[in-house]
Order: sequence, then C-alpha cells, then structure tokens
Amino acid sequence: MKFVIVPVKDLSKAKERLSSVLSQEDRTALAYAMLEDVLTAVQGSKLADRSFVVTMDRRAIEIALSYGIEVIEETEQKGESHSVDYASRISIEKGAESVLVIPGDAPLITSEDIDSVLEKERETPCVILVPARDDFGTNAILRKPPDAIPSRFGDDSFRKHMDEAKERGIHCDTFRNSRIALDIDQPDDLAEFLSRNSNTKTLDVLSGLNFIDKKAG
Repeated sequence: MKFVIVPVKDLSKAKERLSSVLSQEDRTALAYAMLEDVLTAVQGSKLADRSFVVTMDRRAIEIALSYGIEVIEETEQKGESHSVDYASRISIEKGAESVLVIPGDAPLITSEDIDSVLEKERETPCVILVPARDDFGTNAILRKPPDAIPSRFGDDSFRKHMDEAKERGIHCDTFRNSRIALDIDQPDDLAEFLSRNSNTKTLDVLSGLNFIDKKAG
C-alpha cells in the first residue's frame, strides 16, 4: 500500500522568514491556504491508498478532516524529521509498504505531481527525492519501505538523504518537479509563486491581503 504523509507544524507561528513582507496574522492565513492547496492535490491522487496529516495544530486537523484526509495527532513536536519518522512508523503498523512525504507549503503541487512520484516506486527497496529549488532542501521523499532511511530534514537535507541511502545500499533516484520544488518560505519564493499563473487558495489569500497590489506598486 502507498501512503502519503503531510507534516504540519504549529501554523500560528509560521513563516518567520516572511516577516519583512507579511505580519504574523497574514503569514498564518497564508500557511493555512497553502495547506488547503496541498490537501486538494492529495485528495485527488489516484495512486495513494491512504493519506495522512501529522500534526498537533488543531485547525490543521480540522482542515485535514474536512478534505477527507486522515490525521496522525501528535502530543509534542520535536521537528519535522521526528514528526515524519513517527508518522512513518504508524504507517507501517497500518500496512504501508511505501510512504511519500510532501510539504504543506508547496501550493502549486497537483494530484498528477503526487502520482508521478508514486508511479516511480520500484519493486525493491528505494528512495525517491524531489529537491527544493536551491537543491539543498528535500521537498518530497518517497521511501520503500517507509523506514528505509531516517529523515534528515533541515540544512542540506537533499545531500544527507542521498548519503543515508548510499550508506544503506538502497537505490536512490532524483526526480525534479518545479511545482513541488516551490515551497514558500522567503520573499523571493513569493515572487516566484506570483510569476506563475495558478488557480489556488494561496493566490486568493494574497489577493485578499492586497499583497499583489503592493508588489505591483
């Protein structure tokens, strides 16, 4: 069985690196809009057998359930890697043979993008990595089995994940996808997002905040 996991931290304090252009209230609204765009894509996946959000954020839980996405509720958060590995262990207990982890802040991602990664899964143990735009971060990772390698999210995670696979003798593929690669963390990410045409809740929220008009001015 193929599972998809979306880790979500406390979004009430989200996106500090956007503080130069958006208030905390606006950053939180943006974060929830991005999550909805991602969950819309997850909901439409044809290849995922089950999908989960792992979080302790109450509103994120409500949003996930409204989209028909299952929830793995945390009682504490020790970082993204801990959350992902915790959810992966639970996924194994639920029958997962592979797990695809995707970010909750990549609003351009589509259902087809998710399936394009899932369909690249091999019959034998494997890791598939989708790098971030800068080639340092990991914006999606498929692991078969779900605990094939430990998570190494953070600085230079793309290289660290490749090294973990190499160390364990597990086949590792890289798959580049410009929509998955665009997670919105910094002002230049926002600029890149706005340069692409999209029909997203994220764009609606930015429009409602008059952010687009401000950028145009």
